Amino acid sequence: MDLRPRGNPPPFLPERAHGCRNSACQGERKPMTAVHEEVLIGGALVRLRQKRVSDAPADYRWRSDPEMAAFDAAGPLRASYQDYLVLYKEELRYPGPYRHMFAIETLEARHIGNVMYYNIDERRGEAELGITIGERDFWSRGYGREAIKLFIELIFSTTALKRIYLNTLEWNTRAQRAFKAAGFSPCGRRRREGNAFITMEVLRPHGLDGAAD
Repeated sequence: MDLRPRGNPPPFLPERAHGCRNSACQGERKPMTAVHEEVLIGGALVRLRQKRVSDAPADYRWRSDPEMAAFDAAGPLRASYQDYLVLYKEELRYPGPYRHMFAIETLEARHIGNVMYYNIDERRGEAELGITIGERDFWSRGYGREAIKLFIELIFSTTALKRIYLNTLEWNTRAQRAFKAAGFSPCGRRRREGNAFITMEVLRPHGLDGAAD
């Protein structure tokens, strides 16, 4: 099951915002250690870290996968890997101010997916969430769900954003269940290019202060 939001992710992100093909994630959040300087937050199953060029082969493979593209109501990537890599490096070197993406890796440092928030609207205090678990052997095992929970915690503790939302295909009820388990609630419906989507959101907890970007 793939969970993804609609929007305009950078070219190297597996556009599937909702790749949570995972069951319950349990365990306490683990603090970052000096050994993993790129790691921002970690849990019982996964860590979120900064993106790097070595992620490109896996990201390209996921973006080129027709099955995964279908979960995003899109077609698979058609560009050559060489062209893709040029854009990939450019995005890493000159990141835009309205989207932030991170890699999801196992505690054994295996890169299994990506998570991002984008379409950032500082005036409204909101942004759209996107996540994918690209490695099929990690679907329906709790990895995506834990990554979502960690990511929401990270966003609300380090930014002033008040609302995170996503749009998932109406027929993808499995993804919707995963998002609900991670704290999201349905808040609307929309149609785009002939596809029906469910909009879901999570709001900043009362009393939680975050630093402005």
